[in-house]
Amino acid sequence: DKIPYVDNVWDTIHTFIRVPAGAYLAASSFADLPQEYLLIAALLGGAISFTTHGAKASTRAAVNASPEPFSNWFLSLAEDVVSLGLLYLVSSYPYAAIVVGLVLVLAAGSIIYFLFRFFRSIFRSGRPPATPPQEAA
Repeated sequence: DKIPYVDNVWDTIHTFIRVPAGAYLAASSFADLPQEYLLIAALLGGAISFTTHGAKASTRAAVNASPEPFSNWFLSLAEDVVSLGLLYLVSSYPYAAIVVGLVLVLAAGSIIYFLFRFFRSIFRSGRPPATPPQEAA
Protein backbone atom coordinates (compact mmCIF):
# COMPACT_ATOMS: atom_id res chain seq x y z
CA ASP A 1 0.00 0.00 0.00
CA LYS A 2 3.02 2.30 -0.24
CA ILE A 3 2.98 2.48 -4.05
CA PRO A 4 0.42 4.81 -5.67
CA TYR A 5 -2.17 3.13 -7.91
CA VAL A 6 -0.99 -0.34 -6.90
CA ASP A 7 -2.87 0.25 -3.66
CA ASN A 8 -6.04 0.99 -5.68
CA VAL A 9 -5.77 -2.39 -7.38
CA TRP A 10 -5.12 -3.97 -3.98
CA ASP A 11 -8.23 -2.30 -2.54
CA THR A 12 -10.32 -3.45 -5.49
CA ILE A 13 -9.30 -7.04 -4.94
CA HIS A 14 -9.84 -6.75 -1.19
CA THR A 15 -13.40 -5.53 -1.67
CA PHE A 16 -14.28 -9.17 -2.24
CA ILE A 17 -12.26 -10.31 0.79
CA ARG A 18 -12.74 -7.73 3.56
CA VAL A 19 -16.52 -7.39 3.41
CA PRO A 20 -17.34 -11.13 3.54
CA ALA A 21 -14.63 -11.62 6.19
CA GLY A 22 -16.20 -8.90 8.35
CA ALA A 23 -19.62 -10.51 7.98
CA TYR A 24 -18.25 -13.94 8.84
CA LEU A 25 -16.29 -12.65 11.83
CA ALA A 26 -19.33 -10.84 13.22
CA ALA A 27 -21.60 -13.87 12.76
CA SER A 28 -19.07 -16.28 14.24
CA SER A 29 -18.65 -14.14 17.34
CA PHE A 30 -22.36 -14.71 18.08
CA ALA A 31 -22.39 -18.42 17.21
CA ASP A 32 -24.31 -19.40 20.37
CA LEU A 33 -27.34 -17.25 19.51
CA PRO A 34 -30.34 -18.29 17.38
CA GLN A 35 -30.09 -18.23 13.59
CA GLU A 36 -31.99 -14.95 13.20
CA TYR A 37 -29.42 -13.11 15.29
CA LEU A 38 -26.56 -14.59 13.30
CA LEU A 39 -28.02 -13.12 10.13
CA ILE A 40 -28.37 -9.70 11.75
CA ALA A 41 -24.80 -9.89 13.08
CA ALA A 42 -23.49 -10.91 9.65
CA LEU A 43 -25.33 -8.04 7.95
CA LEU A 44 -24.06 -5.51 10.49
CA GLY A 45 -20.51 -6.87 10.31
CA GLY A 46 -20.57 -6.76 6.52
CA ALA A 47 -22.00 -3.23 6.52
CA ILE A 48 -19.33 -1.98 8.94
CA SER A 49 -16.61 -3.71 6.91
CA PHE A 50 -17.97 -2.18 3.72
CA THR A 51 -18.09 1.29 5.30
CA THR A 52 -14.53 1.19 6.57
CA HIS A 53 -13.23 -0.38 3.37
CA GLY A 54 -15.09 2.20 1.29
CA ALA A 55 -13.59 5.03 3.34
CA LYS A 56 -10.11 3.59 2.97
CA ALA A 57 -10.42 2.96 -0.76
CA SER A 58 -12.00 6.34 -1.56
CA THR A 59 -9.44 8.19 0.56
CA ARG A 60 -6.67 6.35 -1.26
CA ALA A 61 -8.17 7.28 -4.63
CA ALA A 62 -8.35 10.94 -3.61
CA VAL A 63 -4.78 10.96 -2.29
CA ASN A 64 -3.44 9.28 -5.42
CA ALA A 65 -4.81 12.20 -7.43
CA SER A 66 -2.24 14.50 -5.83
CA PRO A 67 0.97 14.87 -7.86
CA GLU A 68 3.44 14.39 -5.00
CA PRO A 69 4.16 10.98 -3.41
CA PHE A 70 4.51 12.10 0.22
CA SER A 71 0.79 12.26 0.99
CA ASN A 72 0.41 8.62 -0.08
CA TRP A 73 3.28 7.52 2.16
CA PHE A 74 1.97 9.59 5.07
CA LEU A 75 -1.53 8.11 4.68
CA SER A 76 -0.12 4.59 4.57
CA LEU A 77 1.91 5.13 7.73
CA ALA A 78 -1.09 6.70 9.46
CA GLU A 79 -3.18 3.63 8.58
CA ASP A 80 -0.50 1.37 10.08
CA VAL A 81 -0.36 3.40 13.30
CA VAL A 82 -4.16 3.42 13.68
CA SER A 83 -4.36 -0.34 13.03
CA LEU A 84 -1.67 -1.19 15.56
CA GLY A 85 -3.10 1.23 18.10
CA LEU A 86 -6.57 -0.28 17.77
CA LEU A 87 -5.16 -3.79 18.12
CA TYR A 88 -3.43 -2.71 21.33
CA LEU A 89 -6.68 -1.23 22.64
CA VAL A 90 -8.64 -4.39 21.81
CA SER A 91 -6.19 -6.56 23.71
CA SER A 92 -5.69 -4.23 26.69
CA TYR A 93 -8.79 -2.03 26.98
CA PRO A 94 -11.69 -3.63 25.08
CA TYR A 95 -14.32 -1.08 26.16
CA ALA A 96 -12.15 1.80 25.02
CA ALA A 97 -11.60 -0.07 21.74
CA ILE A 98 -15.37 -0.25 21.22
CA VAL A 99 -15.71 3.51 21.67
CA VAL A 100 -12.75 4.25 19.39
CA GLY A 101 -14.07 1.77 16.83
CA LEU A 102 -17.48 3.45 16.78
CA VAL A 103 -15.87 6.86 16.37
CA LEU A 104 -13.76 5.51 13.49
CA VAL A 105 -16.83 4.02 11.78
CA LEU A 106 -18.62 7.38 12.05
CA ALA A 107 -15.53 9.12 10.70
CA ALA A 108 -15.37 6.60 7.83
CA GLY A 109 -18.99 7.29 6.94
CA SER A 110 -18.28 11.02 6.94
CA ILE A 111 -15.23 10.54 4.73
CA ILE A 112 -17.27 8.54 2.23
CA TYR A 113 -19.98 11.22 2.20
CA PHE A 114 -17.60 14.14 1.68
CA LEU A 115 -15.48 12.34 -0.91
CA PHE A 116 -18.62 11.38 -2.81
CA ARG A 117 -19.65 15.04 -2.88
CA PHE A 118 -16.11 16.04 -3.89
CA PHE A 119 -15.97 13.59 -6.81
CA ARG A 120 -19.50 14.50 -7.88
CA SER A 121 -18.54 18.19 -8.03
CA ILE A 122 -15.41 17.35 -10.04
CA PHE A 123 -17.35 15.34 -12.59
CA ARG A 124 -20.09 17.96 -12.82
CA SER A 125 -17.61 20.77 -13.37
CA GLY A 126 -15.67 18.64 -15.88
CA ARG A 127 -18.28 19.23 -18.59
CA PRO A 128 -17.12 21.39 -21.46
CA PRO A 129 -18.54 24.90 -21.33
CA ALA A 130 -21.30 25.83 -23.70
CA THR A 131 -20.06 27.56 -26.84
CA PRO A 132 -21.08 31.22 -27.06
CA PRO A 133 -23.32 32.18 -29.94
CA GLN A 134 -21.52 33.46 -33.03
CA GLU A 135 -21.94 37.13 -33.82
CA ALA A 136 -23.07 38.11 -37.28
CA ALA A 137 -20.35 39.79 -39.31
